[in-house]
Amino acid sequence: MDQRLRRFSRPLPVLLVVTALALLARLVALGARVAHQDEGRVADWILHYMAIGQWQYRPIIHGPFLPHVNGVVFSWLGATDATMRLVVAVGGGLLPLCAYLYRDRLHDDELIAFGLLLAASPALLYYSRFMRNDLLVAACMMAALGCWSRAAATRRVRYVIAGTLPFALAFTMKENALLYPVAWIGAGALVLDRHLLAAALSEHGLVTSVADTAREWVRAVEARTAAAFLLSFPAALLVFFAVIVAFYAPIPEVCGMFDGAGAFAHVVETATVDTWHAFVNTWAHEDMSSHSTVEFVGRLLKIVGLTATVTCAFALVGFVRERYGRGGTRNLVEFCVYWGVASVFGYAVVTDILAGWLATHVVAPLALPAAVGLAWVYRVGKRGYVAGDPIAFRLGAAVLLVSAAVVGGTAAYTSYVAPQDGETNPLVQYAQPAGHMKPTLAEIESVVATHDGIDVVFYGEEFYNPNDLDRPPSLEIESGGYPGWFARLPLPWYFDRYGARVGSTTDRSVLADRQPPVVIALESETGAVRSALDADAYTEQTHQGYQSGRPLVFFIRDDASGGTASDTATDGATSAVSAPAERGAAA
Repeated sequence: MDQRLRRFSRPLPVLLVVTALALLARLVALGARVAHQDEGRVADWILHYMAIGQWQYRPIIHGPFLPHVNGVVFSWLGATDATMRLVVAVGGGLLPLCAYLYRDRLHDDELIAFGLLLAASPALLYYSRFMRNDLLVAACMMAALGCWSRAAATRRVRYVIAGTLPFALAFTMKENALLYPVAWIGAGALVLDRHLLAAALSEHGLVTSVADTAREWVRAVEARTAAAFLLSFPAALLVFFAVIVAFYAPIPEVCGMFDGAGAFAHVVETATVDTWHAFVNTWAHEDMSSHSTVEFVGRLLKIVGLTATVTCAFALVGFVRERYGRGGTRNLVEFCVYWGVASVFGYAVVTDILAGWLATHVVAPLALPAAVGLAWVYRVGKRGYVAGDPIAFRLGAAVLLVSAAVVGGTAAYTSYVAPQDGETNPLVQYAQPAGHMKPTLAEIESVVATHDGIDVVFYGEEFYNPNDLDRPPSLEIESGGYPGWFARLPLPWYFDRYGARVGSTTDRSVLADRQPPVVIALESETGAVRSALDADAYTEQTHQGYQSGRPLVFFIRDDASGGTASDTATDGATSAVSAPAERGAAA
């Protein structure tokens, strides 16, 4: 028994348990929250890509990773809110294992604290349960840096290649992956500056100290190891570009890329050069950065401060402890502090929308110095217990218990209690529908399953489209060539999954003549809808659309699930409703 307990004093078994709990926390009730606008938009486009068998990079929906991977998930497991978020949830659940890659730089108790913070930090947990790339980018970059840190410590070339794979994958997820090496260069420069300052203040002077250090590094690295590392860089570049081309190559052109040199060159050029041009043309546009940087810094600091209080506080403790309270400062701890702080200002400058998902890029690097601070408090308490000092023991235990309660309570509230409440949950972005829409959507699904003809009619100018049933290619939707579609989000994701036939109208007489099984309108339009429908035959349900204030009213006919369809025969409704003079429900 003692031997089994001693196994759990080592970090790997503990991190495996933490990872299992992290996966459980991310998978439980994964599909409970109604889809965010961005989730519904991208997920519905994935369904469309699957249907038409074509894909081409569109910067506005970010990288190809989720479209490609979720396309496979949908094919295997079906398309639901849970499967839509499954890949991100698994990535976030495995994130605590990244801590073990830093075992050459951190003590065992620091590794465990690091894993716990990666598992339970509210922002990391919330956006592990959200179909978006930010969490995956942060996880891949933490893994890449951990592998390269391990390569430097062990002088094993395989870690260079291993780190290149998640690094390349991050670039297939979201364009902000470019900010990571920029932040790393800046943080590395600050760490180097500290070393140069220390050398300048030493008795040998700057030049002598730097020369001595360089000679020590040369002696420490064997010639064979140095040659192996140099040879690994071309291999790493090959892995990087292979991943980029594999994901960014357009479908179906990629299937014929080996038919000849010309076809191969075309696919590679499209996946690299054309992708870069599309990225620059979209994200370098001045409209993408036309905001107040000071305002965005303040808002991001507020989000991080409210949801990562413990991480920020202990990151400061860990940083101060490293700089002023021990024999020597570990470069990695200092590096991660600079990286996290730089991310606050960097994202405030370049982002076009300030949202809670940006906190993941700040919290992930700060978790490492925070783990150093937490481990120090743990040691203080432990030493107090061994030495019979009740004050030190109780103080350390109290700090750790309060910290655990704050992190756990905040994580539980933001991810499970109020995952859609933008008023009280700072992680919720304004395009997240509020309230409990799922029962209403389930009722509409049952209507679609038993009804023939047009199932759902959107009423109002904002939702109107003259060609609803003749859905255009995704490019036209993304470029705004399909009016009314964006205003309906995230509902198209649900209705396309249900196989619903959707129409739209601005004419009350169409509603009066057809009495559709489901009518959806803005709350401001409900008077017109009520006057056209047989009010006694419908049940009204109101749900909040965007957090900024777009209540939607769902009118569901009480007998609709019975399969009565004579009132909306598809062909007859199509020609009559889409007539230009009538501007009715489109087909």
